[in-house]
Amino acid sequence: MKKNKRKQLISRLEADGKFDVDYLPQGKRYILPDGDYKYVRTNPFYRASCLFCRTITFLFGPLLCFFRFGLRVRGRKNLKGVKSAISVCNHVSIVDTLFVKQAIGHYRSYHTGAPHNNKKGFGGYILRRAGFLSLGGGFSAQKKLLAVFKTLLNKGAIINFYPEEALWQRYEKPRPLKNGAFNYATKFNVPIVPLFITFEGKHKHAVINVLSPMYPVQGLSDKQNTEQMRNACFEQWKELYEKVYGKSLVYDIDKDEK
Repeated sequence: MKKNKRKQLISRLEADGKFDVDYLPQGKRYILPDGDYKYVRTNPFYRASCLFCRTITFLFGPLLCFFRFGLRVRGRKNLKGVKSAISVCNHVSIVDTLFVKQAIGHYRSYHTGAPHNNKKGFGGYILRRAGFLSLGGGFSAQKKLLAVFKTLLNKGAIINFYPEEALWQRYEKPRPLKNGAFNYATKFNVPIVPLFITFEGKHKHAVINVLSPMYPVQGLSDKQNTEQMRNACFEQWKELYEKVYGKSLVYDIDKDEK
């Protein structure tokens, strides 16, 4: 899609306040999880194929990210002392999962996404073995996924979410956040690690910023913890956005109301 067309579609969605709507066609060739769906397998062949795919992303992912997007990582020191966690990132590139891997690690990270990303065929095969976990599906599928989250977090993994939900390529502003990732962090008593991708410099190279982790507060209800971490995450994103771009966060929908 051409740059001008993309900007027009995104601007229209922003003006309508439809921040969680995809403007790109999603296709129909994907696997929707059900009660029999296996998110993680334990047989030796599967584990070997996972290691191979993660090693490929470890070796070649940094090259693609740097030479195609000029990617830099800022704030990795904020991961010091973090064991298992839920990370959240703005969704602004078709390969931002590779950006996240550069920031938090190729071998310990897992990445959630909508079912339409759970493609059939070779591409989906590679994604799943590189750590993709499909959301969606019925109650039985979600129950199994919760068990997978618990197992992975107990092993020291970081599970990434895109709480804005929809992909808006090269969109600079933080968008309203869904509760899901923050609810899981509360449920499993792990920190939220906020990540935020900015586009900087003359050539608008990508920078993935690792911000300060946030922890569930003892004594608050699950709902209160979910809300306080979601709001604190958005404030960190907003503060960074205004610092990097040198302007206040204002949406087109806000301009229309004035």
